[in-house]
Amino acid sequence: MKSNYKALYELVDKIDERNSDGSVSELLGVSIDKCFIKSVANTNGTDLTKYKVIRKDDFAVSLMQVSRDSKIPVARLDEYEKAIMSPAYPIFRVKDKTVILPEYLDMWFKRPEFDREAAFIAVGGVRGSMPWEEFEKMQLPVPSIEEQLEIVASYKAITDRIALKRLTIKSQV
Repeated sequence: MKSNYKALYELVDKIDERNSDGSVSELLGVSIDKCFIKSVANTNGTDLTKYKVIRKDDFAVSLMQVSRDSKIPVARLDEYEKAIMSPAYPIFRVKDKTVILPEYLDMWFKRPEFDREAAFIAVGGVRGSMPWEEFEKMQLPVPSIEEQLEIVASYKAITDRIALKRLTIKSQV
């Protein structure tokens, strides 16, 4: 079964595109809930040209305090075409969408098993952070694209039903 496992470094490229012309102003961060949040930081006087650009289907990760929180904040940008983030966040994207779908990778990052493995790897440091080099060594199963499409569709159907059920319960209260 391990034969279809691949390390992240085989699947993704680290991106370091800067907002050098200052054209992007939507500033985001990554939450512990593995989603993007709008920044509430006061950016008056901040040089946003030094910030990193993240594009649709790119990922951002916070590798600080992984073992302390027992979660690794990582998210895929899907609500914006592009935004900017602090230079502290590593940003990466899928190398080849015929090998792995960004949606499948995103789903994998949301698994509790992924967080447990990340926390285990990060336990060595004082702050419990994880170096990028260790993060990119993490492995995951990579089934065929057809199987990934089926898995993603099933996952989406389930999460949509859960959201609808929660909405229905809220409206009854």
